[in-house]
Amino acid sequence: MKDLIKNFPFPFFAFLFTLGFITSCGTEDDHDHEEHGDPEGLALYVEEALVAKQENGNVTYTDGDDHLHLHMDEAIPSEVYFLDEDGDEFQPEEDHYSLGVESDPAGRVSSTFSSSDKWEFSMRCNSEGAADITFKLLHDDHADFVSQDFEVICEVHDDQND
Repeated sequence: MKDLIKNFPFPFFAFLFTLGFITSCGTEDDHDHEEHGDPEGLALYVEEALVAKQENGNVTYTDGDDHLHLHMDEAIPSEVYFLDEDGDEFQPEEDHYSLGVESDPAGRVSSTFSSSDKWEFSMRCNSEGAADITFKLLHDDHADFVSQDFEVICEVHDDQND
């Protein structure tokens, strides 16, 4: 081995360098989280207006309340944007990302997803009362981001009480 290194130093070291380079490179199938950066927060839009935002570990609501008000049996068009570390909004474009929406209690608020935009959905209150909504950025078989709870109060329309 010493003779090989002594007689052919350049090809030997070039081979080692090439081998090290090849083994350090990933494949296209690798999902490096640094590639896209995990979200730091979330912005929730209802009927194209910002209604709530999770930023710096806090959920705030634009109407000044500590929850969202939704009316029973109305499909409310909604959309989420994720926030990066600078607070800029983004929606991942890659196919292996999707949105998950959960309600606690289950079924109080249901979500129907848009067929044309995976970040758009409709929320519908199915029963009166409070619910906590959680949003997830799903990346293949796991969540890259899980929001804090967004509180929703489901109420009957005033005109339904007549």
